[in-house]
Amino acid sequence: MLPFQLSPFPTEHRWPLVLLLLLLLAVCVLAPGIQSPTGLTGKDEYALGLRTPLEMMEKDVWLVPELNGQPRLKKPPFLYWLGRASYETFGVSLVSARGIGTLFGALLVVAAAGIGRRLLGDRRAALCGALLVLTSLGLNSEARRFMLDVPTAALSALAFWGLLRWYQDGRWVGMLQAALCLAAGFLVKGPIVALVCGGGVLACLGSGLWSWRELLRRWPACLGGSTLFLLLALPWFVYVRLHYPDAAAAEFQEELEARQLFSLSPESLLGLVQIGLPWSLAALALLPRAWRGGPAARTLALWLAATFIPFLFIRSFDRYLVGSLLSMGLLAGWCWAGAQPLPVWGRRLGTLFAGLFVLIFVLMAWWFRCGGWLPTAAALLWLLWEGWRGASLLRGAAAAALVWMTFYAFLFPAFGINVLPPQVAALAAERPVLMFDGPQPALLPMALGRALGHSSQLSPAFLEQPGLLVFARLEDVPKLTGQADELGRDLREAGRYRVLSSRGSGIRFAREGSGKAEWQAAFAARSLAPLESTVVYFEVQR
Repeated sequence: MLPFQLSPFPTEHRWPLVLLLLLLLAVCVLAPGIQSPTGLTGKDEYALGLRTPLEMMEKDVWLVPELNGQPRLKKPPFLYWLGRASYETFGVSLVSARGIGTLFGALLVVAAAGIGRRLLGDRRAALCGALLVLTSLGLNSEARRFMLDVPTAALSALAFWGLLRWYQDGRWVGMLQAALCLAAGFLVKGPIVALVCGGGVLACLGSGLWSWRELLRRWPACLGGSTLFLLLALPWFVYVRLHYPDAAAAEFQEELEARQLFSLSPESLLGLVQIGLPWSLAALALLPRAWRGGPAARTLALWLAATFIPFLFIRSFDRYLVGSLLSMGLLAGWCWAGAQPLPVWGRRLGTLFAGLFVLIFVLMAWWFRCGGWLPTAAALLWLLWEGWRGASLLRGAAAAALVWMTFYAFLFPAFGINVLPPQVAALAAERPVLMFDGPQPALLPMALGRALGHSSQLSPAFLEQPGLLVFARLEDVPKLTGQADELGRDLREAGRYRVLSSRGSGIRFAREGSGKAEWQAAFAARSLAPLESTVVYFEVQR
């Protein structure tokens, strides 16, 4: 007996309509909160992602994006192309930028359903799995930001779906889909796009679902798809290599060093559990059952291993593991559609971990009188009830979706992280701006619709601009004034303000160097003021 009935819907001819409705549902779940300037962000988004398309517009460059006056070669350009196109079409706003990530997140959910149907042969299992992917913590956090990871995972998943269509139906359109999506993903984040798709192919071969002999028999299609991929993906990299050889080599070397290849990273397992909450522990507990469950279920188990194990040997962030959500969600969907309950301990423990994460923020918002906590608290009670009982997948997924929607739309923005005082935006509206080091104010470029300058090293040319405003965190002021003195320029403080500011990851907002004493003072005063950073802005004396 299924936890809810989908039969006879969706029938085969209605399946495209179901996928369209699923896409719209995913957008509705993932979009709330993306418009908020005090919502979830991080340094990679506000210092790099959001500003790069702005500078592309200002300098009217397309082929090679620029940032801070230099070619942006650390990452390929496709997402920045989309960002500039969105800015120019819909205007410069957080919605026009983050909406791209949200749309790719929705496409990832649709790809999960398409892959599930092809692998498991069961539309109900596919939809169950897609709902669990949609309501996971990792997708709900990362699809609300203008970042590279969700688009890369989505394009790789769409490519794998295309290969499944091609292998099962023998139609060239599936191979075309795979080649186009892999090329687009390669132009978003490089070779890592092969992980989800390539891991899926290896899993199909390892489980016996596919055969090497059949692939070799179809070598003309494989050759054609590979050729199309190379023709689309490589020209930009060749161009960059020819025109910026030294800079490209330096960026490549820096990226290799940052990843720390073959450095054991067992903390990635905790990251995998975290991004899949509240379903990850139940899905991981299903691995032994899946291994004994036939070729399709074994494929999902191998696919999860293929998309996760590489991150045990490199330095990574939790968001890199978004691609593993597909196999985890489909494993749980396979279990539900087979009329088998999810492992009780995994379901309950995963729900409790997710609930604890949210409860900490609910209690902080209540204690510090931030507001926005009541809708999330109500949704959390529902999730804990459904997660503990486990009677209905549909109600459990709906409760999880409501928790994340209220968390990112109401609760998290209520803390006022990165809030920009109106007088600061008004002062900087018509003047050149340099954000020193930090950069702070984090979202001033989006408020003004200009990339603004950002550097940790003052230059004489920049200081010559009439009316220049220089922003710096209080802890960076000695470094700033020291550099100004070396250049023979005086800086006059024009004002300062205090703010909770994002540092690195989205939830690290306390002032750098804050410790136990600052947190104790904040709780004693029921005020976040002891944790705030001070941003100082200067004018250049002439």
